[in-house]
Amino acid sequence: MFFILRTQHLFSGRLAVGAPILLYVLFNIFYASMAVPFGLLSDRIGRRPVLIMGYSLFVLVCIGFALFDSRISFIALFALYGIVHAIIDGNHRAMVSDLAPPETKATALGAFHTATGLATLPASLIAGILWQVDPVATFGYGSVVAAMAVALFVGLRRQLSA
Repeated sequence: MFFILRTQHLFSGRLAVGAPILLYVLFNIFYASMAVPFGLLSDRIGRRPVLIMGYSLFVLVCIGFALFDSRISFIALFALYGIVHAIIDGNHRAMVSDLAPPETKATALGAFHTATGLATLPASLIAGILWQVDPVATFGYGSVVAAMAVALFVGLRRQLSA
């Protein structure tokens, strides 16, 4: 929603509602068209490197939303955000399934979605408070959290190797 809100000031009248919706459609086109290729890529090279790529790209998308303020940049950023979502969304669940013993896969996925849902509320509250201060701060927050996720995935690899 913050991505859509960020674009509304560039449009007036009916376009203030319609154009952000079209950008969301663009996001979904990229998400739907790229989810399978990135799923196949994660099957070949592993979930962790693909998730690192996805979170790294999300850092760039958030920085882009913070720094750029034009229709052309937002079109590109919504397309990139669709790619980010295609990279991350299914691969999270696949990684949880890969890590869970066969007899507890459903429980592991349920716990994953519960933890994600519980983490979303405070994260959204923080982002909303930051939005009230300065919309750019919301995207700075997103980029910092995504960078922390990249660092955790890289550190997790080191821990598993040790």
